[in-house]
Amino acid sequence: MVRKSSTLGLVALSMAASVSGFVSPTPRGTQQHVRAPLHMSVSLPDDNSNNKPSSSSSSSSQQSENSINPTDNHDNLEQQYLNTERYNGYEGGDFPLPDELEVPETRQLRWEREALIQSKFASGDELFELWQRIATLHSDIVNLRAEQLDGLADERTGTDRRIVAYEKEMLALNGRDPEFMYAVSSELMEKAQADGDEELIAKYKIQMEEARLCIPQLNMHGLWVGKYGEHGYEMINITYSGDTLIATKVTGDQNVPKGEISFTVNLSPKANPESSTVSGLEPIELNPKAARQWGKKYLPRHLGKGQVASENFQNAQWMEGQLILVGRFFSFAWVPIGHQVFFGRPSSELTLKMLKEAKEEEMKRDHVAVMRDVAQNMLDETYWTEKEEIGYFAEEGCFE
Repeated sequence: MVRKSSTLGLVALSMAASVSGFVSPTPRGTQQHVRAPLHMSVSLPDDNSNNKPSSSSSSSSQQSENSINPTDNHDNLEQQYLNTERYNGYEGGDFPLPDELEVPETRQLRWEREALIQSKFASGDELFELWQRIATLHSDIVNLRAEQLDGLADERTGTDRRIVAYEKEMLALNGRDPEFMYAVSSELMEKAQADGDEELIAKYKIQMEEARLCIPQLNMHGLWVGKYGEHGYEMINITYSGDTLIATKVTGDQNVPKGEISFTVNLSPKANPESSTVSGLEPIELNPKAARQWGKKYLPRHLGKGQVASENFQNAQWMEGQLILVGRFFSFAWVPIGHQVFFGRPSSELTLKMLKEAKEEEMKRDHVAVMRDVAQNMLDETYWTEKEEIGYFAEEGCFE
């Protein structure tokens, strides 16, 4: 069974909604949070919605809205980077490019290899339907074997043939599941490493890499921007330690400053045929209107931990959270306090603007620290400039 949601349980899906900032948590041990479901009720906007998130910030917030606003039509999101003056006058996509423009062979081969790998595995709604079918087949096989043990089945019922057919179908479906293949390949590689079998290690390593490439939640590296309630828009950088996603703040606030971890999610897949999902957390099922809006029926969810703190990063603590994938966007929810942040990819212009403003804000607070960083950068630049002038990089083959 998948979790039904008539309005899509994401507070931050509509960035126009007013979201309160982090509450100042009580010190450790003074209050026990009760595990509670996500009580979220947000109606998705129409495709032609032009609603914009309200913000008292100036151009930074406005540019952020243009870059990551999920209420915009998907086509508009794609087209906004193309409708610039340099493309004016060229209709039908007939923009002049060099006649001899060629893609490097190595890059073309990489693209072709990735496309081939992607074609091996199911994705999106197809993957959830595949999981449901596998769970059904597993249940049927268990029931048929129970009938055999109870003596209720005989040769005339064809029980053995049905079991073989179901097992064969399960095997084929599991081969289309990237998370299952990643989990199984990981276990097999660990066994091969214990046995010292280098050939099998290399084989299962390739299988792991191919399967991982087709798991969206394990390929979210890089910068994202989200609105942290009353703190405004903040930037995070997603990295991975093994299969654990780590979101570190690039720009921060008075509660959780830059350089600190905002949330983590353990994304290690577990191969479990009894579950309709590999992660163990049922997806959110969208209503028909929302499904048409986002082009998908199911939204994957993964358990994580979100960090909160009082002002000046006091009484920092972790609480239960959920990562929710929404196509090219994602949301993270701090479950006990009902707080969510919706994230999207920032444009290059927004990235530079936010970093500049964060640096200016830092300078207001601590002139000495900023001046120290600037001086160190100048020393580093002088060092490498002098190395270039004396021919440090002139040695043949240095960059080959």
